[in-house]
Amino acid sequence: MATKFICNGMLGKLCRLLRIIGIDSAYSNEGMAILLSARREGRTILTRNTRLRGKRDVFFIDSSKTAQQLRAVLDRHNLWNEVKPFTRCVVCNERLIHVEKDAVKKRVPYFTYKHFDEYAQCPQCDRVYWKGSHYKNMLKEVEAILGETLSES
Repeated sequence: MATKFICNGMLGKLCRLLRIIGIDSAYSNEGMAILLSARREGRTILTRNTRLRGKRDVFFIDSSKTAQQLRAVLDRHNLWNEVKPFTRCVVCNERLIHVEKDAVKKRVPYFTYKHFDEYAQCPQCDRVYWKGSHYKNMLKEVEAILGETLSES
């Protein structure tokens, strides 16, 4: 079973990157109450909060640089083989599902519908995704951080 995380405090960018690469990552800014949430949900806490350092199921992030944070999490939890880009909603963390082009016709701009054939949708927040320029930019960002070319999902 893959590791699930809950990012605390100033780790919003790390949480977003983990979601982009397909790693289950919730976000919380609830201070010490995060300990209860993490245990209830079976998540490891990722934090820079020194008050949480040394607690059970907490991975303290030393670096303030997002790229180093991401690599540290992947190394520490041996998740390099778990990377599956663009399989989770960046907004709410749910797994994306493939949807037929016709199902999104009235939900995406005309240009998008005309030029793209593959779509995914979040079953939780209903957001629609496609492999446009935003996708390509995120892919470049993640590849630069990871130092490797990712296979398209």
